[in-house]
Amino acid sequence: MKLEVKPQADQLTGTGPLVRIARAIVWAFFGAAILVGAFGLVFGAIQTITGLADGHIALTLIADHALPRDADAGPAVLVSGRYNTAGVVVANLPGGVVALATLASITSILTVAAVAVCIAVPAWRLLRGQLFRRTMTLIVTFAGGVLLVGGFISQGSGRLAAWMAAGELNGPGRDGIWPIAGIIDFTSIAFGVVLMLVGLAFEYGERLQRDTDGLV
Repeated sequence: MKLEVKPQADQLTGTGPLVRIARAIVWAFFGAAILVGAFGLVFGAIQTITGLADGHIALTLIADHALPRDADAGPAVLVSGRYNTAGVVVANLPGGVVALATLASITSILTVAAVAVCIAVPAWRLLRGQLFRRTMTLIVTFAGGVLLVGGFISQGSGRLAAWMAAGELNGPGRDGIWPIAGIIDFTSIAFGVVLMLVGLAFEYGERLQRDTDGLV
């Protein structure tokens, strides 16, 4: 007795209303990913180049000063509080600080592009009914690696640049209002690990699909 298994039909093909809605949603994700990726690359590159040309570096520093007096203009009364972070633009920084801030900016741009690619490619493959393919596995795994490595580089260089800039703003021998501290966000790093695991899952799905196609 010969076992015959037919490949599953593409669930996004057909003329039913649910199929059309599903395809519209996938197309929306695909278009949004392309727009966000392109905008992130173009805007990020322009911002980085403009900042280097003007000598103005945008940084996020820990702010160690109190809230303004009008922060409790409503019926509630603030007992105490201070700013957590402050977005600042600093000029006349040493070359090392500028280099670190630029490295953080470039890696952040690449991580945004990696996320956009990771969304756009699966959406396109899903629309074509070719989700489990070798290229899909490689792209997702590569995007996860970019997020993982880029997250480490971006967070490390960005925080180090902020600490050094805080020291330059405070001046020698002064504590000032800018403490030598920073906040590290591990979101992109964790997301990169998840994507690499998803890439391994696609590899397993690809093998299953090849085995299924071979039984037809």
